[in-house]
Amino acid sequence: MIKFLVMDVDGTLTDGKIYMGVDGEAFKAFDIKDGYALHTLLKEHGIIPVIITARKSPMVEHRCKELGVIEIHQGVMNKLDCLKGILEKYSSADQQYDLSNVAYIGDDLLDLQCMRPISEAGGIAGCPSNAVKDVIAACSFVASNKGGEGAVRDFAEFLIGKNKQTDNICNGLEERCLKAVEFLSKLNGDDLSKGRHVVTESFYYSVQEYVTDDDKEKYFESHRKYVDIQMLIEGEELMQVTDINRLQEAISYDENKDVTLFKPLNNVSGVILRPGSIMILYPKDGHRSICYDGRISKLRKIVGKVSI
Repeated sequence: MIKFLVMDVDGTLTDGKIYMGVDGEAFKAFDIKDGYALHTLLKEHGIIPVIITARKSPMVEHRCKELGVIEIHQGVMNKLDCLKGILEKYSSADQQYDLSNVAYIGDDLLDLQCMRPISEAGGIAGCPSNAVKDVIAACSFVASNKGGEGAVRDFAEFLIGKNKQTDNICNGLEERCLKAVEFLSKLNGDDLSKGRHVVTESFYYSVQEYVTDDDKEKYFESHRKYVDIQMLIEGEELMQVTDINRLQEAISYDENKDVTLFKPLNNVSGVILRPGSIMILYPKDGHRSICYDGRISKLRKIVGKVSI
């Protein structure tokens, strides 16, 4: 469960530009959508917003005061030590927090000192769409928007959705999906032969091999009868996911194939799948897989199907 959203400022909450007036005064531009996420969405869902930035700026302090962000730490070069101190501050005998409870969003190399250990601990690293390449490569979530243009809002909504899945773990479908993930994670040998493998009446999986698609006009798809569990074995791809309410239907629902196809949409967040990555896709999740960073990759993947 994610409890803390840690953010860089320049290039993440702002567009990374410094605007200078005629008298030398500096200005920063913040996005109102990000502000709503920090002020309202995160608090409604029990996630604490945290600012850790290497620069010092009275404008950042003023903006955080407007949004009610209490945890603001400026002029910090060792961000990881600062973060560990915050986790210790909020921990108690009844509730201990560690890096697995943290999501971090940043755009440049200094952010990697937090991103990598957070990801290794089971937390989540994310970045704006225009982050530097090394940062994008270290993240599991790439926002659909640039820094200072709603990237933090993208990430916040993604985290809220992830937490809801955890909250609903006692739900019958959620429990069956988790059991399916556990089953798929243990497959090896002949179980990974190409084709369809039936496990129970309500659960089967297929092993697929294909080359990633660089078609920008590729359709999104969603399913009604089954939850998709996609686990990558070999290769690398970008899985773009958005609520089907944002999509325009292209080909109506085919009951035999259990699929609805939707027209492509450019402004969509993506999750980078690498060997060992697992993604659960529900009926509301319109999704398509494409090349990551424009690189063609040969894939081997398990796609589990859990009936609804």
